[in-house]
Amino acid sequence: MGQPASADGISRTSAQETPEALVVLAAASLQDVLPVVARAWREVTGVPVRFSFAATSVLAPQIFRGAPADVFISADEVWMQWLEERGGVDGSSVRPVATNQLVFVVPTGTADPPGDPRSLAGADLAQIALAAEDTPAGRYARAALERVGAWTAVEPRVIRGGSVRGTLEWVARGESDGGIVYRTDALAEERVTVAFAFEGDDDPVPTYPGAVTARTEQPEAAGAFLDFVSGAEAMALFAASGFGPADDGTGVAQVPSLASPALDPWSAVRLSLIVALSAVLLGLVPAVAVGWLLARRDFPGKSFVSMIVMAPLVVPPVVTGFLLLTVLGRESALGGLLAAMGLPIPFTLLGATLAALVVGFPLYVMAIRAVFDTVDRRFEEVSWTLGVPKLPTFRRISLPLALPGIAAGAVLAFARSLGEFGATVVLAGNMEGQTRTIALAVYSLLESPSGQGATWTLVIASVMLSLVALLGFERLTRWQRRRIEDHHGGR
Repeated sequence: MGQPASADGISRTSAQETPEALVVLAAASLQDVLPVVARAWREVTGVPVRFSFAATSVLAPQIFRGAPADVFISADEVWMQWLEERGGVDGSSVRPVATNQLVFVVPTGTADPPGDPRSLAGADLAQIALAAEDTPAGRYARAALERVGAWTAVEPRVIRGGSVRGTLEWVARGESDGGIVYRTDALAEERVTVAFAFEGDDDPVPTYPGAVTARTEQPEAAGAFLDFVSGAEAMALFAASGFGPADDGTGVAQVPSLASPALDPWSAVRLSLIVALSAVLLGLVPAVAVGWLLARRDFPGKSFVSMIVMAPLVVPPVVTGFLLLTVLGRESALGGLLAAMGLPIPFTLLGATLAALVVGFPLYVMAIRAVFDTVDRRFEEVSWTLGVPKLPTFRRISLPLALPGIAAGAVLAFARSLGEFGATVVLAGNMEGQTRTIALAVYSLLESPSGQGATWTLVIASVMLSLVALLGFERLTRWQRRRIEDHHGGR
């Protein structure tokens, strides 16, 4: 970088220079502590740092595909090795940065929580939350449970979050009776209590290795930053946030590198079809009613109703899922009532269907509203003048005339439901054979080091189903247009 080096080997910038920022991609569980470390680094060197935090399984493929980054800090060795083998990082620069610890947390106020890992097998816990099986936290958790022989008993009760932070949120909200997360995350959440820690000699030690990326244009500065992050001053900051000191990486070797998730692609396709079809059928009557109301009636608050119906089109799906979980979660009044009636919503196929219905409903209503706008009202008026009541007139005249448009709306909602991801993963989780649709299955495979090439079956199936649905929508739309033209031409 053309900057003088200090006695401690860290490059410093003069007051006249504008240093170029280092870009660091790091595991999401470091997002609270690394900015603090970066401030200390900048005070020493004057070099700013820009971060991108996400799941390690997301960041590593991004770097492999050319994402601009100078330093990568992973949440486990598996993904670092995957990236090193593909030339994404400088292998000689790989070093451990910090360690963490697995803990079992329960919602604050839980009576008689389990006191050790072995007690989980017989604990009265309906649901135990873990991070996804292809994430570092998910692999660490499974390895820890297998070590004490509790995995077989626990597995049927496991619900999978997308990340360790998502897992923690489920426990904090009371949607899960307990979960396995990192100690550092548990310390930052007041709504959970640590029941016990996995601290045996044979328990896996979550370790964070860091490396300089192969494409960095600032190798010296990136290496100096990595030296600083693994140095004494940074270690004190890590320790204040609950992290342990970096070790030689031996803890990572205890954790098996799982192959691609145990995933039946046709199960995901089948579940997607079930969810999409169920969402379309559940939404048919409400969509017809709302579409007709917005097309044919003026009433106070019509704009507000239209805005609420259309909101899922513009609100991020993850936010929609969060709102659904808030309303339908078992800690809410409505969710608790439904659970007492034997209809729990979160982490069920019904939850996945409702998530798909909510995000597809605006398209459903838009198509139906448009078709009722085009149906000639004079046919209805003639029927009324002949003494036919309004409901039979609607059933015998309006509805048949609008039927192709209603079918087109159903197909469009079906296509949208097939691709739903964000709301589903928040409300229904990502459970193989229960809520893992095509979109979730593809995401899971992309997050697995060995699953990168196994996604094509699902990708092709998803594209083909979507194209068939859109083709059906186009044909139904043309059919409706011809019927309207024929009726107008016959007057």
